[in-house]
Amino acid sequence: MPLPSPIPALAILLLATQLTGTALAAPLAAPDAPPPPAGADAALLALDAQARAGDAQAQLDLADAYGDIPFDRPADVARASAWYRLAAATPDPVLRRQACAALGTLEAGGMGWPENVTAALPWYRCAADLGDVQSQFNLGLLYDEGVDVPADAAQAKAWYRRAAEGGLVLALERLGALAERDHDRDAAARLYGEAAAKGDLAAAQALARLKRGGPSPQVAGIGLAAQSQDPATVKPAPKPVPGQPRKPPAAVGADGLRLIQQRLRDLGYLLGPADGRLGARTANAILAYEVAHPVIWDETAPPPDGWPSRDLLARLSRP
Repeated sequence: MPLPSPIPALAILLLATQLTGTALAAPLAAPDAPPPPAGADAALLALDAQARAGDAQAQLDLADAYGDIPFDRPADVARASAWYRLAAATPDPVLRRQACAALGTLEAGGMGWPENVTAALPWYRCAADLGDVQSQFNLGLLYDEGVDVPADAAQAKAWYRRAAEGGLVLALERLGALAERDHDRDAAARLYGEAAAKGDLAAAQALARLKRGGPSPQVAGIGLAAQSQDPATVKPAPKPVPGQPRKPPAAVGADGLRLIQQRLRDLGYLLGPADGRLGARTANAILAYEVAHPVIWDETAPPPDGWPSRDLLARLSRP
């Protein structure tokens, strides 16, 4: 179970806000929020001061700074959770959507926080209702697989459709899988074709199988965390290594990493900016993609590890 919230009163206030649909009148100041870590640099201290004064954007940025843990710094998801909760209470719908989506990911096992899908549900709903396509997809996946909610194909399809209409390619692939499960191969082929045309390699493979007349594979869950930000339920996430560089390898470079990040965003694996910065979210998104789209490895090849490589860049650059 996750650690207790550092600000339970705020959580109660936010829950009341969600239930009534009434936004708070003004951003919340946070004089009693968790302090920054010892040795924090001047930029982080300045951001902390803005956040404590009630600047909702600063609260969200500060939470992101704690939540997107680089390889060479210990995770501090407790601080991230506290600041995300404060940012989620802002009346600004864009900032609230981003904070709710991040809290859903965090509670579902992202960022190193213990998995608690039940706690993730209201945050995903908050973000989904505000138009966040990744949260819409995650809700579809929960109802598709029956994760801590009764399996409900109708709700799964509805949430997948909303995510697909918002541009999330992976949602088209899942709609195709649902159609195939319902023995509607024509609809499955159409949906797989749409996803494949937008760069989804797994959908292209499924479409080729359908055209060959091959049998439908056994439907198996793909794992909520694996398709959002943390693949811990499928394969251990990359372990932080002290001193490991935060920059991508020279063979990929910052431009290559930005392309990898953008493609992972397009496919629904990465929630965050394509900034050429190698943090835990990017590493987990790479690992989730590698687990879902395995290549043929020989005995000497390393297993998927979440590290940007020239091979990954080439795979994601294909039309």
